[in-house]
Amino acid sequence: MINQTIIIGITGSIATGKSTYINKLIKEFSPEYCDADKLVHTLYEPGKPAYDRITDIFGNEIIDDKTQYIDRKKLGSIVFKDKALMKKLTDAIGDIGTEVKNVVDGWIKNKKSIGIVEAVNLIEANYIEWCDHVWLFKVDDNVALNRLIKRNNLSRAEAEKRINSQTSWEKRSEYSNLIMDTDDKLENVYKKLKENYIKILNLQ
Repeated sequence: MINQTIIIGITGSIATGKSTYINKLIKEFSPEYCDADKLVHTLYEPGKPAYDRITDIFGNEIIDDKTQYIDRKKLGSIVFKDKALMKKLTDAIGDIGTEVKNVVDGWIKNKKSIGIVEAVNLIEANYIEWCDHVWLFKVDDNVALNRLIKRNNLSRAEAEKRINSQTSWEKRSEYSNLIMDTDDKLENVYKKLKENYIKILNLQ
């Protein structure tokens, strides 16, 4: 038995089904949870320094006329086709890693049992440095493509750009303790996920 907060890092390319399965885990077991990608979105809300930095780079055309928030679909259509522009966006947002680490440190300080950090770039941004386990979700590219087109209302070309802009699961697998293939039926995938989660839970 150990008495420490266990951090599980969840990663995988867009449309691999990560959130679907994590939400089922959260509903059943109630671990702490941080969606790093959603946390990032809060960093460039109107009034935040990153908002001005991003609009200075990409122009006011990316601002939604009604809400005045940055339209992520418009922004995505620009940066997902050009790695250099994606780098400019990341730099403009600021120190994302520190924001995520602050959440994790809070869990540890408050002696939480298990915390889950979900991030598409978990490995690339080196969030794995403070994860005890890294779980990678993968799916066939054609399945991901169709999911993305339907879910995000994207053209096939736009969806392909987003998928192709991300690191392959094969490269990410080198840093992962568990690989979840979501080509299988939902109940089968969740059964495997749950079994592995319970193994970790039993270490507490």
